[in-house]
Amino acid sequence: MATTTRTKTVPKPVQAARALLALLGLSHLVIPVVLGLREDALRDQVAAQHPDFGAAEVARSADVAVVSGAIFHGLLLLLCLLLVVKLASGRPWTRWLTTVSQLLSVVFGFFSWSSSPMFHAVIPVAAAAQLAVVVLVWAPRSSRDFFAKR
Repeated sequence: MATTTRTKTVPKPVQAARALLALLGLSHLVIPVVLGLREDALRDQVAAQHPDFGAAEVARSADVAVVSGAIFHGLLLLLCLLLVVKLASGRPWTRWLTTVSQLLSVVFGFFSWSSSPMFHAVIPVAAAAQLAVVVLVWAPRSSRDFFAKR
């Protein structure tokens, strides 16, 4: 007796959301690299924001920013990659995890905006992409049907 498996075709809006998540993941890879390469500029920003800091405190603060940025964006990179893979399953939890993570990323972008002007050109673009991902997995009828519980 032959068994058949029924697979869902991933709708175009979900495919687009996965592509945007891949690009967002790439940005989470690039940001720590840029932070590391521009640590001198980061030190200058810390010194300007905290004129009472000595050279050692400025250097330590910049180092902490680079390391914490690498850890934070590394985790977001892994999350984006997980979502790129898992969204294709059509399981409702993947849509919820995508929604929560992308909306929180927009909020974190405000924190990044206020802490350093280094990424001011990138933050609004990333926020628009993150919001677009949320819209793509919720708004189109094909996406809603794709994630509907079985």
